[in-house]
Amino acid sequence: MMSGSLTYIRDLLHAQLCYQLFITPIHLPMERKYRDFAKMACEFVEDKRSEAIHEDFPRHHVLHRFTPKDNPDKTKKILITHGWLSRAAYMVRLIKMLHRQGYDVYALDFPAHGESKGMQLPWTDAVAVIRQTLNQHGPFYGAIGHSFGGSMLLNTLNIAGQLNDWQLNHTLARVVLIAAPTQMRSPVNTIARRLKLSGDGYIQLCQHIRQQAIIDTQYIRLNRFTLQDPHIPFLCIHGEKDETISSKESLIFCNKYKDAKLSLLTDADHVSVLMDERVEQLIEEFLKN
Repeated sequence: MMSGSLTYIRDLLHAQLCYQLFITPIHLPMERKYRDFAKMACEFVEDKRSEAIHEDFPRHHVLHRFTPKDNPDKTKKILITHGWLSRAAYMVRLIKMLHRQGYDVYALDFPAHGESKGMQLPWTDAVAVIRQTLNQHGPFYGAIGHSFGGSMLLNTLNIAGQLNDWQLNHTLARVVLIAAPTQMRSPVNTIARRLKLSGDGYIQLCQHIRQQAIIDTQYIRLNRFTLQDPHIPFLCIHGEKDETISSKESLIFCNKYKDAKLSLLTDADHVSVLMDERVEQLIEEFLKN
């Protein structure tokens, strides 16, 4: 009996630790091969942005705006959301391309990332920030998200299509997901495996995530989104060599969502897609069409 109680307590503490790590972006030193790119990206954003918009609601976050020179009030707006342990500046190639094409670009620094304040970022705060941005600074023509940022875009749209008090003021015309997990259980499973949670510990982790969320996790299930109407055209881009987020995530989404197009890129991984000319070409064509 005592042995069983100790095992339960061990699994509970392990699950709680796992949750804290799940919502805490620990910014480790960048790989050497990407350091020059990161330095250039940050310098470009600081030098070329039209303005840095600091918002305190619902959590402090920063929007880096790149306004086109001609007719800024009549151009289409695009929102860009970055991945976990990343920042808006690392989306620099897409920012440059879209700005050249005449779009009004808003690149978001999530709370606890980039120039934003904070130590932790639960998923519900991320979707609340995206919803606030879309409603406060819209209407937006399209949105582009990499990895975590793409997943949170999808979750925002999913919840907005179901809950009256989470509705968006305007519908997006185009959405691009780049190397994004389209099911919440995928990143949860990943961290559980890495931290070697037991079966009972995994169950407790899932319960803890549900208990801590201000939104019932049933609202972000993929089938809840695929059944919504009207459908928004999606483009899913994924590198075939992505070992961080499996390309199966994009495959599953595109198989279930009738208005999604899939582009698998050979010789591309989770990070290199942000520096791949093919990605820029695909997105430019998708937004125009």
